[in-house]
Amino acid sequence: MGENLHWEYDDFEFDNRVTNLMWTICGDYKEQMSTAEKTNLSKNIALYYGITAGGRRRFIDWQLVDTYVGWRRRQGFKRDWLQLLILHAANPMVIDRLVKERPGIADIQNEACSELVALMEVPDSNKILDQVEFAIFEILAGAASSVKPEARKLAEGLLRLRSSATTAELLEGVDAVYIEWQGLKDAGPLDWGAVLHQDKEKDINTEDFVDSVISAMMSRESLQVSSDQKEMSGNIVEADVVYLDQEQIDNMHKQVAHYCGSSYLESYQVKQLQSRICKGVHRDCRLHYTEGVLRSECDGEFQRKYAKRDLKRNQDAYQANLRVYSRTIKRLRDALIRTLVAERARYPVASDSGDIDAAKVWRVGRTPCSRIFRRFESNDKGGYVVDLLLDSSTSQKGREALVAIQAYIIARALIEAGIPCRVNGFNCFLDFTVLKRFRNYDDPLRETDNIFEYYCEGSNRDGLAIKGICDGLYTRDEENKILIILSDGKPNDMHLERKGNKNPFRGEKAYTGGLAVGDTAKEVRIARQRGISVLGVFTGNEQELKAEKLIYGKDFIYTRDVKHFADIVTTYLKRIITR
Repeated sequence: MGENLHWEYDDFEFDNRVTNLMWTICGDYKEQMSTAEKTNLSKNIALYYGITAGGRRRFIDWQLVDTYVGWRRRQGFKRDWLQLLILHAANPMVIDRLVKERPGIADIQNEACSELVALMEVPDSNKILDQVEFAIFEILAGAASSVKPEARKLAEGLLRLRSSATTAELLEGVDAVYIEWQGLKDAGPLDWGAVLHQDKEKDINTEDFVDSVISAMMSRESLQVSSDQKEMSGNIVEADVVYLDQEQIDNMHKQVAHYCGSSYLESYQVKQLQSRICKGVHRDCRLHYTEGVLRSECDGEFQRKYAKRDLKRNQDAYQANLRVYSRTIKRLRDALIRTLVAERARYPVASDSGDIDAAKVWRVGRTPCSRIFRRFESNDKGGYVVDLLLDSSTSQKGREALVAIQAYIIARALIEAGIPCRVNGFNCFLDFTVLKRFRNYDDPLRETDNIFEYYCEGSNRDGLAIKGICDGLYTRDEENKILIILSDGKPNDMHLERKGNKNPFRGEKAYTGGLAVGDTAKEVRIARQRGISVLGVFTGNEQELKAEKLIYGKDFIYTRDVKHFADIVTTYLKRIITR
C-alpha cells in the first residue's frame, strides 16, 4: 500500500488495536503484550513497537537466547551488554522478516525512527550502548550521524545481522560483534553443543530484560510528550482500555461478532457461501456479513460507544457543508434522470410492418417504396442496479468522512433516480473478510444515512471481497448490473498460523504483491464475463497505477481527490446507460 499504508488507530482503541496487531504478527492469540511495550509518544511509534513486539514473539527463540547468554556469562561476558546488543539486533531483524510479507512495514519503521530521533534529539547518555541505540534509529531513519564513530560502527555491525534467518544465526552474529568490540582475542568460539548441554541458569530472562529496557526508554524525560503534542496525536495516553477474556480470544466467531457486529445471515448460509467462495488462494478464509455494531446484535458496549462517535464525526462533516452536498445530490440525480428518460423515450422508425404511416400511403403504386409502415422503438436496455464497494482497510485511514460523504451522495442520487443501490465496506479481521452492509438494494431512503458509519481498520483481501459481493449481485433480476469499487489498488492480507494449530491454513498466507493483484484481476474479469460492469476508482499513489490497470483494465479512473468520487461515478453510469 506504499505511502498510504498507515495502520493508525484512534485513541479509544489504543490498547485493543496494538494488542490485535501484535496477535496478527505473532499468530498466537494467547500471548499478552506488556505495558512496557506500548507507548503514547505517537501513533507511528506505538505501531512500530506493536509490530516489533509481535515479531520478537514470532521469530525469536527466547529460550535459546537465555541459554546462550548464560553460557557466555560463565566465560566472562557482561550479561547486560550482551542482552542489549541482542535487543538492538533483534528488532531490525524481525522487521526485515516481516517486510517480506508486508512491504508497507518498512515505511512505518522509517517514520517511527524519524520521530524517535526528533524526540530524543541526542542519545540518552554518553554510554556506548545508548549511543548505539540512537545510531540505529538514525540509520533506519536515514538521518545524519551524531554519535561517536565507535557507536556508529557497532550499530552498522548489528544492522548487518537483520538478514539472519534464525535465532541461532542472529546470536552468532551478536557474538562476533561483542568479541570484536571488546577485543577478546582469546575468547573461545561459539560452541552450540556446549551451549545446549549446559545447566541452565534460572535468573536469566531476556524477555523481561527487553521489557525493562523499553520501559526505561519510554519513561525518559527527553521523550515525554507535551500536552499539545498529546492532543495532536489523538490523546492516546487518556485512552479507554478494554481487556478481553481469554474465552473470547479462543472463539474467533464470537470475537469477530464482538468487534464487528453479529452476522445478518444464518450460520448455515455463511457456511454454504464459504464452501462455494473460499477456494484456491482463499481456502480456509472466512466471511462475515454484518451491518455493524450499531445495527446488529453486539455485546461490546465499548465498540458501540465509539462507533457512535465515528458516526457523529462523519455526520458533522456532512452537515458542515449541507447546502453544497444537497445541491450536488440534486445535480447528479437530475443528470441520471435525464439520461434515463432520454434512453427510454419512444420514437418512430420506418418499417416493413406495424402501423400504417398515412403520410406515405400516396406512394403505393407510384414509387418503389415498401416501408409505408412505422413502429415505435427506444434505447431502453432494461433495469439497472448498482453496488458500491468501499475499501475499509487502514490504507483509507484519515479519509473516512470524505469517503462516507461521497458514497452517500452517489447512493442518494441513484435511489432518487429510481436505481436500486447497495453499499458495502470491506476489510479483514483475523481470518475473516468482513463485509459491512450500510444499505441494501430496497431499503428505504432513510437507511442511506447508515453510510456515515463508515470507518477503516485492518487489511484488505480484495479478491475475496469482490467474490462475496458479486455472489448476491448475480441473482438480481435487472439486466444491467454495475459494481463500483473504491480502493487503493493494492490488496494486502496476511494469515499467520497460531502455535499448536493442528489444522494448517491451506489458502495463500501471504496475500500480497503480484499474487494478490493477479487474483483480484481474475475476479474482476469473472464478474465481467458474467454480465457485471466493474469500475475501479483508484485513490492510491501514482506509483501503484500499474497494479490498478492490471486489475481493472480500461475501466478504472484515477482521482487525486476523493471529493470527485461522486462525479466520476455519475459520469461512468451515464456512459453505461447510453452505450
